[in-house]
Amino acid sequence: MNDLMSEIPYQELQSAYKKLYSSNKELTDNLYYAAFVQQGIMPGERHFKRLHNDYFVFYKPLHIIGGDLYWAAQKGHWHFYAVGDCTGHGVSGAMLTVLATSFLNYLVFSKRYHHLGELFVLLDQKWIETFSTDKDTHGNNDWLELSMIAYNTYTKEFQFCGANNYSLFCSGNEVVKLAGNPYPIGGWQLEKNRYFKHFKVKLKEEVTVLLTTDGYTDQFGGPNDKRFSKKQWFNLSKTICSNHTDEMKHQVEHSFNGWKGLTEQTDDVCVMGVKLNPKT
Repeated sequence: MNDLMSEIPYQELQSAYKKLYSSNKELTDNLYYAAFVQQGIMPGERHFKRLHNDYFVFYKPLHIIGGDLYWAAQKGHWHFYAVGDCTGHGVSGAMLTVLATSFLNYLVFSKRYHHLGELFVLLDQKWIETFSTDKDTHGNNDWLELSMIAYNTYTKEFQFCGANNYSLFCSGNEVVKLAGNPYPIGGWQLEKNRYFKHFKVKLKEEVTVLLTTDGYTDQFGGPNDKRFSKKQWFNLSKTICSNHTDEMKHQVEHSFNGWKGLTEQTDDVCVMGVKLNPKT
C-alpha cells in the first residue's frame, strides 16, 4: 500500500484531497442550512410566549438535522403542544418532520374534531394516504410516534393522546404516566379500524407535563454503558417537576450529558416541558 501511494504524484494526492475537502464542506454547509430551515419551521420562542405558559424544549439532533420535532399552536381557547419522532435520522427523518408539521397545521386549523383521539385518526389517515400507491395499498413503513396535549384556557379541560408514545403528568409531588396507544401514526396498519384513545381531565391545580421522544431514554452511557431507561426518566421527573422551567431544562440537559459522557449519541433527542396553571 505504501509502495502504491509513493508512486502517486504529490500533486494528484493534493488535488484529490482538495476535491474531497470541498465536497465534504459543501455537504456539511448544506446540512447546517437545512437545520436552520428545519428550526424555522418548528415554533420559536415568540410562538410559545403567545400561549402564556411556562415551557422548555431540549432538542438535540443526532446528525445536525434529525427526525424529531416539537410543535405548538393555538386555536381559539385551545393550546396544543406536541413532540414527535419520525422514521430515520438525518435528511430522510428531517423531511418527514416537515411533512408531519404541515399535516398538524392543516388538520388542527382546517378540520372538525371533538377531541385529540379524532384528530389523531385524521392524521393517521392522511399519513397513510400520502405513502400509499395504487400498486401498494398497504403503504411503506414510514411512521410518526407522537405525543400531544391540548389545554382549554376557558373550561380548564386538559387532553392527552399518544401514538406509540406517552407523557408524564406531574401534579404536586405525584407523577403519573399517561400511556398512549400501542401503535404509531402511519406505518404498517394491522388493525382493521385504527382508533386512538385519549385522556381528559379538568385541571384544578397547576400541573407540569413532560413529553419526550425515546432518544432520551435509549441513550447509552453511565458506569455500565446501559440505556438511561424510562425508569430513570420517571425518577428524574419527580425531582424536577416543581422547579421553574429554566431550571428543569438545565437539569434535563445536565442529566443527559452526564449519562452519555464520552459515549456517542444514540438517537435524536427531543424533550418538552409545559406548565399549565388553571388559576391564571
